[in-house]
Amino acid sequence: MNTKKIELPNYGILDVTLEKNVLDHLHHLVEKYEPDDAKQQWMLVDDENRFQKEVLNPIIQEYVTDYGFPEKLKTTHIHDLTFQKFWANYTGKGEYQALHNHDAIWSFVIWLKLPAVANDEQSVKDAMHPDAGDFILTYSDIIGRTRKVNWKLEKQYNEGHMLLFPSDLYHAVYPHFQTDEKRLSLAGDIVINSNVVTDIYDQGMLLGPSNSQEFLKKGS
Repeated sequence: MNTKKIELPNYGILDVTLEKNVLDHLHHLVEKYEPDDAKQQWMLVDDENRFQKEVLNPIIQEYVTDYGFPEKLKTTHIHDLTFQKFWANYTGKGEYQALHNHDAIWSFVIWLKLPAVANDEQSVKDAMHPDAGDFILTYSDIIGRTRKVNWKLEKQYNEGHMLLFPSDLYHAVYPHFQTDEKRLSLAGDIVINSNVVTDIYDQGMLLGPSNSQEFLKKGS
């Protein structure tokens, strides 16, 4: 896997190029768990913890090494981290996902299949919305102004990529207009498992490396 670091004020994001064997596995999961009446979203299962073991574990290790643990992991107890949710999304022509964030520690999105956008997409962006077809993340700059960063979701550049980011970052997907082909993305969350307490401290402290190891050992 190749990893690119995207550094925003107070936040770090990892842009990961997934290898073919991982993408093949994810396509298999999509086909295996897609219901007959699937319309836009359905849940997946990480069979044999393969995705966690081969992708999430090393990526989270890299994230923690570079950026540390998020502030929300300050706690009076030590808890395990858990790969909680994993789901697939179809987004068709004119469809979108409104600005939102997740109640988790880290979230990720994977662009498994992107439509081939026509050359005149930019004219649509100019006429209808400058972010048409884009994935965006919003954040606060050093003086508190809301800023955004865009991913253009072009097939030749972004298909097969994964973003890992803090879950409190608001993000959205804007609709594409120039093709009837659907966009297929996967998403998931890493959370604190509040049911598993391994130690207690008298004073609050940052969740330590021992806890990341508990997460990283799972599936190994």
